[in-house]
Amino acid sequence: MAYQKIQVNTGLAQLVFADDTNHIPAAALVQSLSGTSKQVIQGTTTSGGNSNLTDTSVNFALATPPLPVQTTASGGDNAFNLSNAGNATITDVASDALVLGSAIFNAAGGGENYVIIRPNLLADSTYNFETLGVAEGDLVYNTTANTQALVSSVSGSAISLNQDIFGTSTTYNDNYRLFLGSSRGGAGGSTVMRSADCCMLYVGTDTANASMADATQYVDIRVLTCADNDVTFKNFKVGEYLPILVKQLFSTGTSASARNSCLAIW
Repeated sequence: MAYQKIQVNTGLAQLVFADDTNHIPAAALVQSLSGTSKQVIQGTTTSGGNSNLTDTSVNFALATPPLPVQTTASGGDNAFNLSNAGNATITDVASDALVLGSAIFNAAGGGENYVIIRPNLLADSTYNFETLGVAEGDLVYNTTANTQALVSSVSGSAISLNQDIFGTSTTYNDNYRLFLGSSRGGAGGSTVMRSADCCMLYVGTDTANASMADATQYVDIRVLTCADNDVTFKNFKVGEYLPILVKQLFSTGTSASARNSCLAIW
């Protein structure tokens, strides 16, 4: 079966991120969305000091834009100073100022750029995720940082995640791909794969060609096969296909250079 699939020019491939929980998303069967994550609010301070973030051009007490700011009692959004590196948790909200847990905006005349970021959040006003049917258990790839998380809950254009993969000043606006359908079709929970649609796995590496010595041309690849066998292919040749169909690539047991460098092919 694996031999026959390798001979077919299928035309469908998907980058794989190794993970000890999540199966490889069944790109041949499920709908996916792509976009760029957004912050809660961004702007420039108009004054500084007193452990406040002050911006008179924004009414922080409103329910928008584009999301209501949350304090520590209801989740705790974080303020990041992009001009002079620092971050602090928001403890209270006023109309033109946010009270912070520490003083990170100290320029008296303002002019410091900031962003408000919510932990474990994917926000993108391009989509209404509820209308599109995004549900708990769907799989999100951060395709910039090569990380992944599962959907915990959905509210309009905002998705709560079980892992904080967009929650820093360097990841809040990363690109993502969202796979729908992981909690439907009998798959359930953290699985987007169906055993009848397992994939070939092309083994790659992030080691640059010019620096590849003999030793780095071979990697360990740990997978879950279609028959639910947990096996490790030791010293497998980079640039080859595994000789068996798989539904999961594990992080533990797989060489670091191959964890985000393999391709699933259907």
